[in-house]
Amino acid sequence: MTIWQDIKWQYQYGSDIIKLILINCAVFIIVNLISLPFMLMAKNAPIDLVRFFSLFASIKNIAFHPWGIFTYMFVHQSFLHILFNMLGLYWFGQIVQDLVGRAKILPLYIFGGIAGGLLYVVAYNIFPAFNAVLGSSYNFGASAAVLAMVLAAATIAPNYELGLLFFGPVKIKWIAFVYVLLDLINIQNGNAGGHIAHLGGALFGFLYIKLLQNGTDLGRPFYAVVDFFSNLFKKKNTLKVTYKKEKQYAYTAAENQTKTNNTTQQKDTLSKQERLDAILDKINRSSYDSLSKEEKDFLFKISQED
Repeated sequence: MTIWQDIKWQYQYGSDIIKLILINCAVFIIVNLISLPFMLMAKNAPIDLVRFFSLFASIKNIAFHPWGIFTYMFVHQSFLHILFNMLGLYWFGQIVQDLVGRAKILPLYIFGGIAGGLLYVVAYNIFPAFNAVLGSSYNFGASAAVLAMVLAAATIAPNYELGLLFFGPVKIKWIAFVYVLLDLINIQNGNAGGHIAHLGGALFGFLYIKLLQNGTDLGRPFYAVVDFFSNLFKKKNTLKVTYKKEKQYAYTAAENQTKTNNTTQQKDTLSKQERLDAILDKINRSSYDSLSKEEKDFLFKISQED
């Protein structure tokens, strides 16, 4: 299998996390390859693609680049910028996917990025500290969307541990805390817009999981839009497959009741670890929403244990 065939296979059959990483990497490569000849010839490109797809702070500039609220979260300029964002997306996205289902990844990423972008725009138009740079400021990068994933993972499983170089196993609630604290502190130390956007994404990730635990899925508008355009164009695409997959494995009320009864009957014979494995298995087959209240309570208690 060639590299190109492998990439196509990963995009077609891989998880939504892999698809998002591939899209970000493709945009990064294309933007840099297009700008390379102009750099070698010591000429300015007719269009600065990074700036063109970025999110502007000024309302006036946004009026001429409205797509920026969506496209900015897929644009990176430096290798280290995209590297650390994609590593964060992969690590924390896997945790979210395992605990609440793969169907939640795309809306969490997209809405987290939008929330971060909106907070950036609002802050730059409200606070006098940004008046001098309002007209020239623009923001790009997946960091806000990734921070939404980080906080979502830390909210659903705060005591889940990741092995960090030089530190060893660290609970992700502390990783999330450090992320947020550093963004707050560094607003006044450069790249204020980026740090503000990070905080907006982080806030959305936290609220997304909290509301999901109470039965409210903020991703439903996303599924509705995807379904609308899928039906409009009568064309199968990855977004539609993701949404339909969630529908395909949805349990009826009767099936949920049967599974709840079966779980209750086995409760006395299953060990805590076995029961946890069974619940995670159920999430992978469908989603977090398919769990009974008892199963959600059990998962929440496990996540709180030291």
